[in-house]
Amino acid sequence: MPLRLLTVLILSLLTGCNILYKPEIQQGNPLSPEAIAGLRAGMTKRQVRLLLGTPTLNDVFHPDRWDYLHTLGRSGEPIDPPPVLTLHFRNDSLVRAEGKLAPAALKAPGSVPTVDGNGAAPKNGTVTPR
Repeated sequence: MPLRLLTVLILSLLTGCNILYKPEIQQGNPLSPEAIAGLRAGMTKRQVRLLLGTPTLNDVFHPDRWDYLHTLGRSGEPIDPPPVLTLHFRNDSLVRAEGKLAPAALKAPGSVPTVDGNGAAPKNGTVTPR
């Protein structure tokens, strides 16, 4: 009987350790502000990969779009949505960036007034996004 009790006690202790310990789970690469500030329009994909590392998401259907995100959480706990940096390339050249981490110099303009053939803005005050 004491052996059975000892076995149950040991199993209970081992199970309890699993409940108390929650390992950190990291997904993606952390991006430093210095590395993000180093992004420039016209950089090649190779230069961006050397600066930021391999993108977290690289969709085969959109090879000119790279998504970087980084999450750090504990096992079994909800994770807040991570800030995302999305880079867009054209002909192997960085053209713009989107997301919370995007540097201002690479962000696409929100909307600008459309001009007519003479270079004048529309008279009705409407703004048409590009």
